[in-house]
Amino acid sequence: MASLQEQLMNSGLVNKQKAKQAQTEKRRQAKQKKKKGTVVVSDLQKAVQEKTELQRQKDLADNQETQQQLAIRAAHGKLIQMIAQHCEKDYQGELDYHFTYENKVKRIAVTPSIQQGLIKGAFAICVLNDEFYLINKEAAEKLRAIDESVLVALHDQTDHSAENDEDDPYAEFAIPDDLMW
Repeated sequence: MASLQEQLMNSGLVNKQKAKQAQTEKRRQAKQKKKKGTVVVSDLQKAVQEKTELQRQKDLADNQETQQQLAIRAAHGKLIQMIAQHCEKDYQGELDYHFTYENKVKRIAVTPSIQQGLIKGAFAICVLNDEFYLINKEAAEKLRAIDESVLVALHDQTDHSAENDEDDPYAEFAIPDDLMW
C-alpha cells in the first residue's frame, strides 16, 4: 500500500517539491518537540483547554458559595448554642422592662434585680427566631462578635455624672432611681 504522499503525487495534486517541503516541516516540528518539549497545540486542544478552564472557574465559584453558606450555618448554630448555654432561666417577675425591637416597643416581665442588671448593663436581651432571651454581659459581648443583629438591648455602663453639661437647666435635679414608666 502506498503512502498518502505517494498517492497525492500520482494523482497530480502535489508535486515532489511540495512533498519534500511538507516532510521537512514535519521533521522540523518533531525535532523542535523533542528539543524543547513544546507541544504544538491544535485548535481542538485549545477549545478543550478553554472549556475545562471555564468549568474549573465555575466549580470554584460554586465551591466558594457553598463554603459561605456553610459558614453562615455554622455561625447560626454557634449562636443557638451560646444562647442556650448562657440564657437566664428564672427572670420572670412582676416588673415590666420595656425595649424596642423592629421599631416596636416590647416588654418583658422581670424581677427587680434583673431589671437593675438590665439598666446597668449586666444583662442583655437577645432575639433568635423571634424569641427573646436574657443573657449575661460576657455572653452578649461574644454574641456581638459573631452577629450583632441578635442583640436587642444591651446598655453600656457609663458614668453619667461626668457628662453633666454646664448649660443644663435640670442639672441640680437628681433623677430618682425608682422611676418607672
